[in-house]
Amino acid sequence: MRPDSSVRWHAYPMLLFAAAVAGGIFVEARAALGGWGWMAGLAGALVLGLGALAWKRRRLVSAAPLVLLGVAFLAGISLGGLRYATDQTVPPDHVVHWTALPDDAPALVVLGRVATDPAVRPQSTRFTLAAEAIVAGTDTVGVTGRVQVTLRPSPWGTPAPFPRLAPGDRVALTGDLRRPRGRRNPAEMDYGAYLERRGIRATLTAYDGDDVQVLGRERSRVAGVVAEARSAVRDQLRRHVPSPEARAVLAALVLGDRSGIDAVTRDRFARTGLMHLLAVSGLHVLLVGMVVYRLLQPLLLRLSRRRLRWRTVEGLRVTLTLALLLGYLLLSGVSTSATRAVVMAGLLLGGAVLHRAASPLNTLGAAALVLLLGRPGALFEVGFQLSFAAVAAIIVLLPRLEDLTPRTWTAGWGRRHAWELTAVSFAATLGTAPVLLYHFGYASAAGLVLNLAAIPATGLALGSAFAMLGASAVSSTLAAGYGAASDGLVHILLGITKTGEAALGWAAVETFVQDPWLVAAMVAGLVACAQWPRPRLRWRWLLLSLALVTGSVWTAVVQGTHRPQLDVVFFDVGHGDAALLRLPNGRHLLIDAGARGPTGDHGTHTILPHLERYGIDRLDAVLVSHPHGDHLGGVPALLRGVPVDQLITSGATVDSELFAETRHLIDSTSVPHRTVQRGDTLHLDPSVRLQVLAPGPDMRASDNANDASIVLRVVYGQTTLLFTGDAERDAEAALVRRYGSLLDSDVVKVGHHGSSTSSTAPFVAAATRDSARTVAVIGAGTHGFFDLPRPEVVRRWDEAGAVVWTTKHGGALWLRSDGAGIERVRWR
Repeated sequence: MRPDSSVRWHAYPMLLFAAAVAGGIFVEARAALGGWGWMAGLAGALVLGLGALAWKRRRLVSAAPLVLLGVAFLAGISLGGLRYATDQTVPPDHVVHWTALPDDAPALVVLGRVATDPAVRPQSTRFTLAAEAIVAGTDTVGVTGRVQVTLRPSPWGTPAPFPRLAPGDRVALTGDLRRPRGRRNPAEMDYGAYLERRGIRATLTAYDGDDVQVLGRERSRVAGVVAEARSAVRDQLRRHVPSPEARAVLAALVLGDRSGIDAVTRDRFARTGLMHLLAVSGLHVLLVGMVVYRLLQPLLLRLSRRRLRWRTVEGLRVTLTLALLLGYLLLSGVSTSATRAVVMAGLLLGGAVLHRAASPLNTLGAAALVLLLGRPGALFEVGFQLSFAAVAAIIVLLPRLEDLTPRTWTAGWGRRHAWELTAVSFAATLGTAPVLLYHFGYASAAGLVLNLAAIPATGLALGSAFAMLGASAVSSTLAAGYGAASDGLVHILLGITKTGEAALGWAAVETFVQDPWLVAAMVAGLVACAQWPRPRLRWRWLLLSLALVTGSVWTAVVQGTHRPQLDVVFFDVGHGDAALLRLPNGRHLLIDAGARGPTGDHGTHTILPHLERYGIDRLDAVLVSHPHGDHLGGVPALLRGVPVDQLITSGATVDSELFAETRHLIDSTSVPHRTVQRGDTLHLDPSVRLQVLAPGPDMRASDNANDASIVLRVVYGQTTLLFTGDAERDAEAALVRRYGSLLDSDVVKVGHHGSSTSSTAPFVAAATRDSARTVAVIGAGTHGFFDLPRPEVVRRWDEAGAVVWTTKHGGALWLRSDGAGIERVRWR
């Protein structure tokens, strides 16, 4: 590369056009301009293109090439926007329209065909249903669309077992048909958006085997072959691979099914930078394709001696290799990264046969174009972003690394092989770091070392697994030998991750980078590295990166995020309560921790992920208003998962396994335990008054644990927040008698989840007396049996002038006080 030579962008037309299409998808997803606007853009691009061509014919020198480049960008952007707009259009007969029925409507029966291989997990089975009809009462209505179905045995009673299903089965399902659950808490993945990007706009959950009827089987020949092949692979893995851990990993490598891998193993792969080995990706496609392509060469060379032309032999070799790769793609579930790799392999191999050099960046653009036009929502998926970021970084950074490497480091086959693995890993690590830090807040460099052993172990394990599958048709003994070999190789791989986590855990960055300025700055820095031989471009990109970092700093200054503030997040924990306060001095107080039950532990699934996402490595205090399970349930997980400086309770006790477990953990972890009552004060921040208003001696002696709840008044500047636990009418009456106007608050956590036993008229009047607009927060769940909040309670707060927020409908609520007023923080 000549220093300061210009970048020949015209050499990458597919890459530039794919980037334009991606830009159009992004704009439509954010602005929702609609299909007609993008069609007008395409028409305008056509007119401008024809005009530029006509102008070019009349003039010897003109700006037509530049205009044509702009026209291509306009066409790409319009095409991407139009494709996403049409993908988001819902037809009138779509099954999603049946999700808007009231909660008391009778259960619907959905008829359809199983479209995907059911993923069987210990507690549930999940698959996609191609809906065909809805049975509502005596009416049967034809519908279209796809439904995400979950078969989960009810935790109550003794449900009938679910039938075993396979792709192509026609079924009748009775269950709870809803729209996909969206993002309910700040640290949650937006699973609803993820499903909608995949064309799934409804979910159905069945809790009993009697709710699932198999009506027959109907599938295409290709789908039937793939389903039978996947079933046969699972049977052979069960038969010939001894350990369940190895079977689970091999199922991920061969079938793309990671459901059998436990959370600890997945986390270990992620923390060592080896997660890419568990996802069927370009590495796996390369391993399979390279072996087949090499093995076919001697066989086809013999055929070439029989007067077959070289191009015919190479064409046959490429065709057979791509056919096998296509089969592997179908067998492994057609993942984004594998599809990208197969498309790129086809273009590169085809170019070799035709003696046409294919630019890697151009083939990458072509692969992106195929995926985005096929499913435009893939642009927003982490897998798509990681796959293309890794490959792009390898393509543009590997030559720079080679320029910097002394030749003595790559002399000989062994050194060269080790250098290539390390350099590829280094480039991929740099390229994916912005994506990983944005979505997961974690990026590890341990893979730079571990890939030297992990990639060969993965390749040998995958090869042994395919050898086992091939040998099973010839000799069971031979297949068992290959199965044992693959089992041993997988355990070597697992040992590498375990050792790497212990030895190289320090080689990781743990922080979420979600500021767009900083993400753009990291990308600009990577581009500067790619342009290092061109000093002029290199410094321009470095200056741009520095300017973006400066923009991030000034944005924070203008928004005032550096000023002292009090934040409170009311989590959506279903039928339960949990609220996290961040005090102006940076300390954190958690009030209640949600429930723990058959459907999950909110300490594990809601609160701990929030702490991790927002860089909170300890809790200065955890206050449990009373020891009922919907407030205490998440505490054991918190005591195990994060340092807690003190646990604050009212001293009330209950006879439950959860309470006994919590007491045992307090003793075993030596967490300081403090009991509070009316008149006590919590000293966590000198600028914030944390006053305990209840329970008093009378309520502590009550048989009703709800009335013995801790009631906490939080005062910061001129703003007041009131947390009432599950205080009922007797406790509320005592509060009104004793404190009167002091109960007036800007924010009230409504007692007992909006039950009619709380929120009495005198208490509501006292809590909303002088505040211009009190926010009343009610923690209630969508799937409970309590039918909360009660309409009369919501009406009472509303008539008092309060703004009622129910987590049942709105999800988590994040509020911020600067001492003068309360504002809502938008986190979606």
